[in-house]
Amino acid sequence: MNLHTFLQEQLAAIPIANANYEKLKQIKTKEFDFGDYKIYVHFNPARAVSSLAKLDAKSIAERPCFLCAKNRIEGQTAIDFKEKYDICINPFPICDEHFTVVSKVHEPQSIEGKLRDFLDLAKQYPDFIALFNGAKSGASAPDHMHFQLVNQDYFPYPVETPMPGVIEKIVLRSNNADELEALLVEQLNRLQQPDELPASHVNLFCQYKNNEWVLTVFPRIQHRPRQFFSEGDDRLMMSPGAIDMTGHLIAAREEDFEKITQEVIVDIFNQISGEK
Repeated sequence: MNLHTFLQEQLAAIPIANANYEKLKQIKTKEFDFGDYKIYVHFNPARAVSSLAKLDAKSIAERPCFLCAKNRIEGQTAIDFKEKYDICINPFPICDEHFTVVSKVHEPQSIEGKLRDFLDLAKQYPDFIALFNGAKSGASAPDHMHFQLVNQDYFPYPVETPMPGVIEKIVLRSNNADELEALLVEQLNRLQQPDELPASHVNLFCQYKNNEWVLTVFPRIQHRPRQFFSEGDDRLMMSPGAIDMTGHLIAAREEDFEKITQEVIVDIFNQISGEK
């Protein structure tokens, strides 16, 4: 089924999702000029469910998995992908066409053995950009494997646009899936940290355009900046995931949106973007 049509059908069937997509029209945005590019901060309170989620092992074990089919929101259905995944509307969206591509099996957020699925997803839906949040890089459900799809026109700049001194990116291109998969495995092995799930500390974006894949790797140092845990005046409850790494920081609290500055943005990204 066409994803655009599917989205409209799901919005009609799921009141809370429809309300959250309508609220996107009211999101406040501030932009910060970095010369060759801009970074945007968006006040989106609906994202509190994800951005402020408790991600310690005890909290995850005690809550029902919201990605498992039996726990999904009433009225939520899915499109099959490769008989391995369910494509579902994201009821707490960042942009106006936002889907979660959920493994049919409850398994950890590890991309090992699933890189080809990621490339196939981007190729099958060229109007969208596929993304992956590592288990310790923005994933709000590190216990259940999933990708995401977002509409490509959400981004005013290509995801692969360099942001030197602020956000580190590695860009891989190829029209050969085998070659690209090998290149990505090489990068992920280089970035792998001991005793972690594969690609735990990385965000991935993939788009199929002009008959080739463009894959952007965002190495991560850590999940959340020190401001997230601060008890002082510098506290900012901002938890960057993949979309934040493209220069679209999501603020789930208005107070964070109001007080963030360009200097703080650079500090946050310098804490989480890069390699150990």
